[in-house]
Amino acid sequence: MTIEEHAVTIRDRTLHRLVLLPRQPARAGLIFFHGQGDYIDRYPEILTPFTNFGIKVILTDLPGHGRSPGPRGSVPSMAFVDELLADSDAQLASSLPAGTPIGIAGHSMGGMLALRSLLTQPERFQFSWISSPLLEPAAQIPAFTRIALMALARLAPWITRSTGVSAAHCRPDPPAEESHQSEQAQLYHASISLGWARELLEAARLIEDSFPTLPREKPILFTQGEEDSVCPAFILKERLAKLSQSSRINLHEIPHALHEPFTGNTQAQFQHIIIDWLEHSAFT
Repeated sequence: MTIEEHAVTIRDRTLHRLVLLPRQPARAGLIFFHGQGDYIDRYPEILTPFTNFGIKVILTDLPGHGRSPGPRGSVPSMAFVDELLADSDAQLASSLPAGTPIGIAGHSMGGMLALRSLLTQPERFQFSWISSPLLEPAAQIPAFTRIALMALARLAPWITRSTGVSAAHCRPDPPAEESHQSEQAQLYHASISLGWARELLEAARLIEDSFPTLPREKPILFTQGEEDSVCPAFILKERLAKLSQSSRINLHEIPHALHEPFTGNTQAQFQHIIIDWLEHSAFT
């Protein structure tokens, strides 16, 4: 693939963007969202099965993430995310032939954002990959604490707190850069602003209410680690079980994998799942 680096401006905020170009003429486009505290520079290798299949990918560091400036963990609003999505979509549409399929994808919090977009704008996307989606952001927070935090979020949305998620929750072999002061170490963080946390809780409620309307006629792949403690697999499985059966919606739960099945000793298995889905399900 060829990797292009761009600076884009949304609402006077400058954001870091990567565009992954396949070696052959693109047959489809894909918009990808990263997770909370995550950053896009680590994803070109992970997304290689897509570019090898001829898919052009756009991914952008959200404000306060990766190389995009701003208070760590503070995203302005879901409306801002929608504007970023529209900008990414426009960039793909202007560079690809009319009628080229466009997909939406994301990991963890990014999986939530992708799923929300798929549910609210189903006509916009022709295929989707959702990785370890964040479906219940406050599942591990006591009810009283959650109410108190959300009340505080209305008064001081800029206050940040730790998500409590570390590399050890995500993969069995945390990268070496987290053990010393390197550029990569500065790109990770475990912060979230109370204002953005409130937005995620509202998005989670919307997703739960509208999940039964998941478009069954479009190819959707869910991937999940069997031992994921950040976004437990049973939450997604319970929701999918309530849907009427569809051969176009697939869930692959990867044994022994944590929150990031695309890393470590399950990486090869994950890539095989993506390749098989692209070849036999996504465009058939």
